[in-house]
Amino acid sequence: MLIKNIAKKIVGPVFVLLLISGGVFYWQNNQKDIQALNKILPAGVKVAKNLFGFGNEYKVINKIDGYEFKVPSAWKGVKEISYIAEREEKGYKGTSINIIGLKGKTTGVGVDKFETEKGVALENWAKNMFDMVGLVGEFVNDKIENSEVLKVQENIHLSGMYMYFIKKDNSIYTITGGSEEFIREIISNGKW
Repeated sequence: MLIKNIAKKIVGPVFVLLLISGGVFYWQNNQKDIQALNKILPAGVKVAKNLFGFGNEYKVINKIDGYEFKVPSAWKGVKEISYIAEREEKGYKGTSINIIGLKGKTTGVGVDKFETEKGVALENWAKNMFDMVGLVGEFVNDKIENSEVLKVQENIHLSGMYMYFIKKDNSIYTITGGSEEFIREIISNGKW
C-alpha cells in the first residue's frame, strides 16, 4: 500500500516532466532553420516560425523599422535573408530586407523603407524615384486590404519585376519581386 502511494506520487510528476522535456526537444529541433537565419540579422530583426511548426507559417519581424509580414506560405520557409542598414542613394535614404523563399519560383522579394517629409504624395515620390534611378514603367493605383498602393512593372532594367509602393505616415515602403501574387500576399498579411 505504501509503495503504491509513493509510486502514484512519483509517476505523475515524472510523466509531466517527460512531456515537458519532449516538447522542448521538439520545439528546439523545429526552430533550427530560423536560428541559423537569425544569427546573421541585427538585433530587432528576425524570422519567426509558428511555435509548433504547423502550416509552415513564417514571419519577418523588423522592430528597427517598425513593420512585419508573413512569408508567402507557398515558399515553405525562408532560404536566405539579409538586412541592409540605412544607406543613401541619389538622395533617398532607406533600409532594406531581402528574402528568398525555400521552395518554388520567383521567391525573391525586397522590402525597402524610406522616410519622407510630411505631406509627400506617394505617386509623385515614386515617379521621381523612378526618374532619378533611370527606371521606366506605368504606375497604376490599386488597393490591397486596407492599403492604398501604387504598382508598376519595370520591363526595361529590372526584367519585368513588379514594384509596389505603400505610404504610411511619413514612411514609404517598396516591395519588389517577380510575382505579383506573392507581393500582394506580403502586403495583405503585413503590419506596415
